Amino acid sequence: MRPTRNYLIAPAFAVGLALLMIGVAQPSYAATERYLPEGSVTATELIPPPPEMDSAAFDTRMAIVEWEQVTRTPEQVEFVETPLTVERFWPVLVSDVFTVDAARLKIVIDQSIDEVRSDYDALKSVYSLPRPFVVNDAVEPIGDVRPVASYPSGHSIRAVIYARLLSEAFPEHETTLIDLAEQVGYGRVNGGLHYPMDVITGQTLGHANADVIIANPVFQKAIAQVRISS
Repeated sequence: MRPTRNYLIAPAFAVGLALLMIGVAQPSYAATERYLPEGSVTATELIPPPPEMDSAAFDTRMAIVEWEQVTRTPEQVEFVETPLTVERFWPVLVSDVFTVDAARLKIVIDQSIDEVRSDYDALKSVYSLPRPFVVNDAVEPIGDVRPVASYPSGHSIRAVIYARLLSEAFPEHETTLIDLAEQVGYGRVNGGLHYPMDVITGQTLGHANADVIIANPVFQKAIAQVRISS
């Protein structure tokens, strides 16, 4: 597990950004077409099934979760408990977020995330792997604690997509955005919410979905409008 970096936002910038995002009454910029065409990513062909719960491979992964429980720091707890939204990535962008139409960009990315979410929710039901804290009473979860299926990690999928799509608007920040996305995924193991395999497969699917969205002319047009409106 990588150490958690400090992605804190300066108070003055936080106030300015809040005013920008709240506004008075933001117009709707929703696309009439999907950014992720239905059936464009076949997840079951990209990731293997999880190991059987009575296997040595599963026990190894559970041992990693248990180890993370006894080594996590207060800073890591705070990091894991931070909600995952597009706003979580704003501090990486610093003042550059003001060089685009941030309200329009948020709508584009949130719509993309909603389209992906419906796909991976269905995928979770295919495998129905219980989360670590459901299987093992020694695991004390933190953060978004819901006893839904564990495999793959939806947080890991979404974090990668947030980072990849934001990188289309802010290519100079791509490395840092991806790094934060990976940290979010690793934090799910630290929080006792996922096994390492959930995170790895989630990141694989996140990149696969992002590739399709970014290649879609509908998305490219939306990103161009975000820049033109700046």
